[in-house]
Parts: sequence; C-alpha cells; structure tokens
Amino acid sequence: MNLFLHNIGDIDSEHTLISANDSLVADDGKRYDYVLTNPPFGKKSSMTFTNEEGEQEKEELTYNRQDFWATTSNKQLNFVQHIKTMLNTTGKAAVVLPDNVLFEGGAGETVRKKLLDAVDLHTILRLPTGIFYAQGVKANVIFFDAQPAAKNPWKKEIWFYDYRTNIYHTLKKSTIKGRRPERIY
Repeated sequence: MNLFLHNIGDIDSEHTLISANDSLVADDGKRYDYVLTNPPFGKKSSMTFTNEEGEQEKEELTYNRQDFWATTSNKQLNFVQHIKTMLNTTGKAAVVLPDNVLFEGGAGETVRKKLLDAVDLHTILRLPTGIFYAQGVKANVIFFDAQPAAKNPWKKEIWFYDYRTNIYHTLKKSTIKGRRPERIY
C-alpha cells in the first residue's frame, strides 16, 4: 500500500511487480533468494464486509495451506510460514516480529519448533520498544537461512543481540561499540 501511495507501481497494469492479492491465500510458486519484511502486526486476520442490512461485519480469516505447519488466524505466524515457503533452498530471510510471536503456545509453539527444524535460525535481534510501532510494543528481527531437508534439525545455536538494555534514543546519531552478543545453545 505504501508503494501505491507514493505512486510506485500501477494496480491496473498487467506488467506491475506489485500484487494487490492476499499473499497468504496460496503459494504462487515463486521462490526468492532474499526476503526482508515487516509483516503487519496484529494477531488476528479478518475481512470486513457489508451484510444484507448494510452493516459492516468482520469475519475471522484462518488460512489452511498444505505448506503451513499450523492452521491459525494469527497473521504473524502465517507470514513466518509463508516466508519459509517463499525462500529458495539457500535463501535468507530477515523478519520483524513482535515478542508475542516468539513466545506464545499453541500454533506459535508448533511454528517455532518447525522453524527450528526446517531452517537455520541463527540470529535474533531484540529491538527497543517503539522502534517500529507504538511505545510499549517490543519487536525482534529474526534472521534465518533456508536449508535442504535433513534428518536432523539444522539449528545448532542461536545468537541473541539485545538492543534493549541501556539504550537511549536521541536525535544525535552514535555507533554501537563494544557490545557482545549472548550465545545460547
């Protein structure tokens, strides 16, 4: 939407590189070497429509795809699964996600475990609150590399970089010096 608002792309052209479709509905078969994305925050997917009485109603959307590990209405979990599908066998991804996606149970736990088995999730960057969204929303960037199918999980260790501790934001630009990541096995 941001591209269209800035006159980049044409929704009516048959040669546009921008699709106005719901990318979570189905796998279009295209594969990419790199996916860098900030999926929409918000747990529930829904569609708004006008009923017969002319009133607006919302209907919860649950995506049921064979390439997904879990069926859920949680947008962020669906995007993580979709991104994994979109990557070439040696593709790389960086995805901005809120904290709740990394630590919730149910479908979140299933997606997290399958992600650890199917890709090399090598880095989690913990961002200060308010970097991407409203104050109080904690976000992370997860970095992972697709790998060919294997008998054993690809994940050996995950590097955590915590940018939340002792960081104060001002208009003055400064570099991060002397910070060492924690190693988790």
